[in-house]
Amino acid sequence: MLLLAFPHPAGGPAPRRAISRDGLVLGLGAPVFGAPLRDLRLKARHAEIGLLDGRAFLRDLGGGAGTRLNGVAVRGQAALADGDVIRLGDTLVLFTAAGEAAPGAGEPVDGPPGLTGETPSIQAVRRSIAAVAPRRRTVVITGETGTGKEIVARQIHERSGRGGPFLAVNCGGFSEGLLASELFGHLRGAFTGAVAEAQGLFRAARGGTLLLDEASDLPLPLQGVLLRVLETWEVRPVGSARDVAVDVRVVAASNRELVGLVQRGLFRADLYARLAQWIIRLPPLRERRQDIPALCRALLARLEERGRPMSPDLEEALLIHPWPLNVRGLSNVLAIASIATPEDEPLQLGPEVRSALQDNLVDRAAPQEAPRPGALDRPALEALLCRFGGRVAAMARQAGVSRPRMYRLLWAAGLEPASFRRGPSPASATGAAPRPA
Repeated sequence: MLLLAFPHPAGGPAPRRAISRDGLVLGLGAPVFGAPLRDLRLKARHAEIGLLDGRAFLRDLGGGAGTRLNGVAVRGQAALADGDVIRLGDTLVLFTAAGEAAPGAGEPVDGPPGLTGETPSIQAVRRSIAAVAPRRRTVVITGETGTGKEIVARQIHERSGRGGPFLAVNCGGFSEGLLASELFGHLRGAFTGAVAEAQGLFRAARGGTLLLDEASDLPLPLQGVLLRVLETWEVRPVGSARDVAVDVRVVAASNRELVGLVQRGLFRADLYARLAQWIIRLPPLRERRQDIPALCRALLARLEERGRPMSPDLEEALLIHPWPLNVRGLSNVLAIASIATPEDEPLQLGPEVRSALQDNLVDRAAPQEAPRPGALDRPALEALLCRFGGRVAAMARQAGVSRPRMYRLLWAAGLEPASFRRGPSPASATGAAPRPA
């Protein structure tokens, strides 16, 4: 189990500290990450992290500035889960149960937005790109919206050694007939409006890479045509009786798992087998929170705000947010913060940024955590708080979401569970106290 410090914008891996069996006291002057903590809002003994029966818990020791867990004040002690965000005064740390894993040798922390970070999942993506890029294999990239699927496809192309262009097409943006023309080309007069011959993307991407974005939206009749193209590497333009040879590397991207569509009869199994010669799955941002600081640096550099600091309130908000729109949502919020904050100040969590964070709560989370659309708006959360007396674990079980996610939803809605408490929650049978309710 580790604590990771929210790193300075200068870059580099997040400072880390393993939690021993004897626990760890956090406070002013404590050398938690090698150097003493210098946050003057901290008391000498501000908070403590302990271990009991293999589980970690956080205890507030009465620091004047208080202790917060996922944006909620800690009173007494609270159990810790992987990805929890702890705030002591203006000091932010992230708890991870991932063990002692450190960044791999030679693995960069910084990189293109979307591939920036040091978590094992994003390191695995970079290794996967390096392995498949030099080989002419068709690749399937899956991941939620905003996770960087096109960035990965471009990286594959750039490392492939192919001299042709990188071209992309959104398979959900055309009717079946127009998509066939877009991909394979057409002859003049092949259909109404075809006033000139078009070569199509398969020929236009000669010697390069063609990204079939949102491949899950390919119409079933066109899937059979695409399968034949991938097997023969020849296309037949619309209106033509002749096949034309093509030289292109094909990458397919989808925000839905294609194998699941195959099982439901919505995607051809033979086409999936032909496309998925290599599969890269991109993790959602909520599963790699420790990469958020490095991503912020990379995204701010793209916004011409390189090295600009952030207020502790904004740092906490960015770490806590569930990011259903992933890296795209993070980029949007940072852009708004950079405009809303005067140039001579650190980026602030102002009303415009709070509104943007709320707008980014469109629920596109993983299916296992996603309740009914709109089910967990503020009135529903208030009703759950009243029903369960502010006991967040019971609320999460009722709503079918994880406990950390319930905390983040409450934080985003501006609700404080402690104000709904009807009495102290009993300690668990193991002696580890529950999260604050």
